[in-house]
Amino acid sequence: MYLYEYEAKRLFDRAGIPIPRGKVVTTATEAAAVSVQFKGRVVIKAQVQAGGRGKAGLVKIASTPHEATTVTQGILGRTFHGEQVAKVLVEEVVDIAQELYAAIALDTASGLPVILVSSRGGMDIEQVAQETPEALVRFPLEILTTFHPFRAREIWREAGINGEILPKLSAVLEKMVNLFFHLDAYTVEINPLVVTRENRVVAADGKLIVDDAALAKHEEELALCRPASEGLEDEAKKAGLSYVSLDPEGNIGIIAGGAGLSLATMDTVTMLGGKPANFLDTGGGISAEKMAQALRIVLQTPNVKGIIINVFGGINNCLTMAQGISRVIDEDSPRARILVKMRGHSQEEGWALLEKRRLPVIKYGTTAEAVQLLLDLLGADRLEGEQLCRSC
Repeated sequence: MYLYEYEAKRLFDRAGIPIPRGKVVTTATEAAAVSVQFKGRVVIKAQVQAGGRGKAGLVKIASTPHEATTVTQGILGRTFHGEQVAKVLVEEVVDIAQELYAAIALDTASGLPVILVSSRGGMDIEQVAQETPEALVRFPLEILTTFHPFRAREIWREAGINGEILPKLSAVLEKMVNLFFHLDAYTVEINPLVVTRENRVVAADGKLIVDDAALAKHEEELALCRPASEGLEDEAKKAGLSYVSLDPEGNIGIIAGGAGLSLATMDTVTMLGGKPANFLDTGGGISAEKMAQALRIVLQTPNVKGIIINVFGGINNCLTMAQGISRVIDEDSPRARILVKMRGHSQEEGWALLEKRRLPVIKYGTTAEAVQLLLDLLGADRLEGEQLCRSC
């Protein structure tokens, strides 16, 4: 079983191998939202089960949300080695000081695993082996013998690596060896294994191939490559909604009508001191049922304490949207604070319906005023909770 890069990296992360912050998305709008969250340059990488993506133009840097949108549009849907690109991984750009190579692979000649490391990472390792074989260090692994930390240090020293970074690189190599045996893998590869200017070690790319005969043994663990938030993303996709989970510690859920308004709302939440937990674009022509689905999905997002619904009634109808919101309030009695900023077609009827449920409604104010009110309400709730705790 050949895992996608993002799946391999999730297993690396669980094993304690540092990886860049990143998010898998399926649309250009979602890529732009992740770019906003990371507040800087991002690298956008096609998720396909083949090497050579960079040379094919399937790995690109974007400096702005607009660039992230354009780059993602140019990658999604392309066919590479017979596979159509359906997902991209959007990651923060790593500040590279040095690129190394590290892998554990099954030697087809001996049938035994071998460690491969090189100070020349970030390029085709087969090319390195052919042109400068002395730059590739090979160390055979004994299956029944413990791999000790001093061995990892010796291997990196043989590759010409010394200094204060050596313990960090050795720790990563140990964890790769443990992961190789634990998952019954054929290959565990990091290329490049990056040393940053801050002297951090990061797996900038990852490859993991697991023995098909061992898949049943590791079924539950491999399923953890797919976090619960992706279940919400799949649910949203089926409903015709665009949803992306963002900061795991985010406390503000966002529902907005249109990608631009969604991104602007995210920016405003961040600017005023909140943490966006998600991005959800309702799109046009939304029904009451679809609005109810949108709200229920965001309510399931972990750690959400408050939700801002920021919509205009142009193509959408304010009364229809209010009916969907009201349905969730009546049927689910959600504990999270919900604030609605809504204007447009049938706005008075929509406002009246929401006010009957005692929801705060921003009728003529700005997005910043709406976000600030929601944050103030959450702050008041927190103080009230602390006072109750002290009186108990």
